[in-house]
Amino acid sequence: MKKTILSLLLFLITASFFAQTIIEKPDFAVRKSSIYYPEKIELTDKETRFHVRAKILPGWNVTFRKNDFLKDCKTEKIYKIIGVEDYNLDEKITLPESGEQTFVLVFPPLEKGVKKIDYKHAIYEISLEKQRSKTANEVPKHVTKWIEKELKKVKTKPITDFNSDEFFNPKKAKLIGYIKGYDKRLGFTTGIVYQGNAITREDYPIVVQVYEDGRFEAEIPLIHPEINFLSIHKSYIDYYLEPGQTLAMILDWEDFLTQYIYRRSATHTNYKFQKTVYKGSLAEINKHLNKFTVEGFNYRTFKEKVKTLSFDEFRAEQDAKLLANKNLLKSYIKNNNVNHKTEQLLLNNLITESATLLFDFVKNSDYEATKNELFANLRTNITNDYYSFLQEIDWNNKAFLVPNRFATFVNRYEFSTPMNIYANHKFTGVTPKMKFDDYLKKHNITLTENDKKLREESKGKRFKSYEEYKDFREKYSKPYKDALKAHNLKYIKPLVDKQQADITDATMEKWRLRDSVLTNVYHLNKNIVHDMTKIRALKFDIDRTDAENARKYWDTLKKTIDDSFLIAQGERIVHKKFPIVTQLNDKDLEKSSRKNIALSAKTVKLPKGKPSSIFNNIIKSHKGKILFVDFWATSCGPCVGSIKRMKEIRAKYKDNPDIDFVFITSKNQSPEKRYTDFVENQNLVNTYRVSSDEFNYLRQLFKFNGIPRYVVIAKNGEVIDDHYKMYTFNNTIDDIIKKYK
Repeated sequence: MKKTILSLLLFLITASFFAQTIIEKPDFAVRKSSIYYPEKIELTDKETRFHVRAKILPGWNVTFRKNDFLKDCKTEKIYKIIGVEDYNLDEKITLPESGEQTFVLVFPPLEKGVKKIDYKHAIYEISLEKQRSKTANEVPKHVTKWIEKELKKVKTKPITDFNSDEFFNPKKAKLIGYIKGYDKRLGFTTGIVYQGNAITREDYPIVVQVYEDGRFEAEIPLIHPEINFLSIHKSYIDYYLEPGQTLAMILDWEDFLTQYIYRRSATHTNYKFQKTVYKGSLAEINKHLNKFTVEGFNYRTFKEKVKTLSFDEFRAEQDAKLLANKNLLKSYIKNNNVNHKTEQLLLNNLITESATLLFDFVKNSDYEATKNELFANLRTNITNDYYSFLQEIDWNNKAFLVPNRFATFVNRYEFSTPMNIYANHKFTGVTPKMKFDDYLKKHNITLTENDKKLREESKGKRFKSYEEYKDFREKYSKPYKDALKAHNLKYIKPLVDKQQADITDATMEKWRLRDSVLTNVYHLNKNIVHDMTKIRALKFDIDRTDAENARKYWDTLKKTIDDSFLIAQGERIVHKKFPIVTQLNDKDLEKSSRKNIALSAKTVKLPKGKPSSIFNNIIKSHKGKILFVDFWATSCGPCVGSIKRMKEIRAKYKDNPDIDFVFITSKNQSPEKRYTDFVENQNLVNTYRVSSDEFNYLRQLFKFNGIPRYVVIAKNGEVIDDHYKMYTFNNTIDDIIKKYK
């Protein structure tokens, strides 16, 4: 009898044990969601209770949908959600002030033998067998060895001072690292560094390759030390790097998820990765760069201040904020072991940010005045005293060039209102050897009655746009239009080109005026940053002239620039636009030395490699046509505006046998519904919505950081123009078709 009772008790205990299994803090492979975290799983023969912690920001909402599910990782069987304890499905649930709350999600019972489950597409491979491993988040040994091996390859030391002769040093650096918690199911295999040259305004973004084991690496072409950021999967990680050096960063996927939440908030935008570990000779500087933080910039608040504060009030507020931040920095330096080089970086970060905002306040105020007449009438005038903050900057200390906001600052400086000054250069007109009426008589071209009527209408008529003028011109008879074009090409255009070609006097007068603003308005001495603006404008200045006059202008301009590296950069820009022919016979060599003969324009083959393969795969069905490729996004205002403006023009060329319009965007920058609606509304064809990884490679291929970017491709797949100006389409399309047909 006792034996029977004991057996019954054992049976009941065993049955109870198998009837309910509880897994506390279950292990999982990867958490893709930035919101949900698994806390506990209760398994019974009646239901599965999944305790999930939601963590966002105070006052935010979460919703559990009717189509949420668990999935058996092995069999892929789906278990649809039954309900949420204390709440309804599809209910918007507001989180408490803490921003955290645990919810109990109820699902059907799992079949016996299930070992791992996915929670929809948010958390993968949640283990039903063991708790979280203590060593799961450690850096693998093979990764540590790889990092150490890469760091040992560096043979030179970092510069000791930013005014060192080695500051300008065109040499590649390397960025390497590892992402703890990375899994290929996260949906990305690349990051990108939006690299550029602030001296010349050139872009050359660099793809950062992320390997399946979580390692990442990229070679970064630098010209001087700089602070930049690595962009991976919607997150941004600042770093400091020098030419010839290698920086290793151990990143944590949890930081990515946290930063993503903060970036969606209007008031919590300044989150920096908290768990990053740096290795290499620049590790200490990067540690302090990441650790020292001040109150972040809030765009919405700034826009309100533009509408409510005067120039003097904003200046006073910004001065007080900069002073407070400087005091915070002094306190940080006092309590941490910070060397002078690092101190300069942190200080210049604060100064550059403040100065840029002061410039931006003026520009935004000017823009607001164009939209709001009442605001324009009420706002006070700006005085030169407002710009006295510029006198507090050490313009010749090269440390000022290092912050990642410097490129923005120099842009604001060169386009600031006082600097927006040009010489009065009037077009004097031309007198052709043969007048148009004489040309008509010579070629026996008789005007129709309609031609005569249109000529009378055109006298004194003012056209609102080139499109309006072109439409009017189309009303003439074909013989008249052909004669007008032929006469223009033979007798007018050469004279106009000649008059416009010599840019030296007018453009140098522009710089004489701006040099005067530097001295008399900003009360600054000649400095490297101001000289840099002359190099930044060089490509624009010489784009509208020929080789001979470009060289003439550059020879004059470079005499006003002191730094030899800046001069070398300018020489490269001129040579890139007008390369000098070297393999010529004696007679041609003598001629080329006098006139700087430029090589004739040719199409350019795409380099071999993955980026070109991606692009060629997109355009392969369009071979045999000249392609106008538009890199764009629904989230890009100028992109959308340009596409809308071109709608009628695209319709006009819809069935043209020689050209096609091709549109390429990325999935993360063009959400599917907005993309689909916009494409339909604008009647876009030949549209491609590629992954963010593929778009990163295309950025690198065509060297663009910003969009829109327009590229013209020849019928054979080679590049005609990798930086085409779409607003010139009406003026250039006929010549392009004729030249590349």
